[in-house]
Amino acid sequence: MPDTVTQVAEATGWATMPCTLDDGPARRAAIGLIVLMNDTAIEPELRAFLPSDGVSVYASRIHMARDVSVAALKAMEKEIPPAMELILPDDHLDVVGFGCTSGSMAIGPDNVAAAVHKTRPGVPVTNPVSASMKGLRAVGAKRIALLTPYPDEVNATVEEFVGGEGFEIAVKGSFKQPGDPEITRVPPDAIFEAGVKLASADVDALFVSCTALRCSSAIQRIEDAIGKPVVTANQALAWDCLRLAGYSDPVAGYGRLFTL
Repeated sequence: MPDTVTQVAEATGWATMPCTLDDGPARRAAIGLIVLMNDTAIEPELRAFLPSDGVSVYASRIHMARDVSVAALKAMEKEIPPAMELILPDDHLDVVGFGCTSGSMAIGPDNVAAAVHKTRPGVPVTNPVSASMKGLRAVGAKRIALLTPYPDEVNATVEEFVGGEGFEIAVKGSFKQPGDPEITRVPPDAIFEAGVKLASADVDALFVSCTALRCSSAIQRIEDAIGKPVVTANQALAWDCLRLAGYSDPVAGYGRLFTL
């Protein structure tokens, strides 16, 4: 007597093959990510920080003006809900990260979360600046060095926000680039050199702002050179996303923060 597969194949042309569904590629953490349309750095940077086993990132892009300004940053708020509609609408997300540090400051972290929740109510939401402030507190920093890539108008917003969170900015420096195409081209070696120079002052830690900076290969090098913790936007965003998703294993090679 023919087996069942053969019978089905003869009847329909397609044999039904057995399988038992598993928990999928994001069995430990499914991270939704909102990315600026010109940012070529955040996705590979985040992937560098995240474990490969069971942690996945699903991104959607939003419009951002060519040159960075406070008005352009605030305008992104209305772009968040439609972007969220395109991230796994029929599947689960453990956490959502909004991928813009200065934009999070200009819009406001609570407003970013509210915009996400218009489409995905109830999901935990983080952003680079909230994650970075949390990270700086986790490493025990109070007096910090601040490095950014922004023009001075945006630098003023960053300084006001970080100072308003209770941190003393002892020394500050900026690459003063106009927007993401240029910011993403700041070399990691330049970040290393600037970070070491700034953090050599009497500070507890270095904070590097902006998700478009390629900091992943510089973080441990800077920490080794200065003997102080380094918190960067993408590093802190990845760390906070993992922790909010319930992933607490340490990740080696990217600074003290990932041991906490």
